Amino acid sequence: MKTFKLVSLQLVPEHGEPENIEIIDGLIINKENEANTWLIEALMNNEQYELVKKQLDGKEDSFVVSCIITKKDNTPAFFEAFFENAREMEDYVSVLFIGKLRNRRREMAELLLDDLIDEGLSGARLKSAFRDSLRSGSRS
Repeated sequence: MKTFKLVSLQLVPEHGEPENIEIIDGLIINKENEANTWLIEALMNNEQYELVKKQLDGKEDSFVVSCIITKKDNTPAFFEAFFENAREMEDYVSVLFIGKLRNRRREMAELLLDDLIDEGLSGARLKSAFRDSLRSGSRS
């Protein structure tokens, strides 16, 4: 197993904007098993936990979680995750998710493409802007 610091956490709904979850601290563990399982534990205040509960209310299927690992400037890693449990403490809540790493490169390309389409680009202009953004590593 390998353990890393969880720097940032977002819940990524199927439709709509990602929801930033402010965390106090967190760990992400690659179990290095055949199932390619990761454990994501985030310590947050009660208000942020209420946001998580609201987003996941009644959700039995998996959902997408975006995590930044180790350093703020690292590229986000996307996980197909399930809510496992929450342990409430005096002032904080420890939330545990279990997930599988998704294809980051594809996820980032899809987000970039969505942004460019939302900007109204299409055809040759869309292709050109997409290629330029991929080369520069930036999202428009």
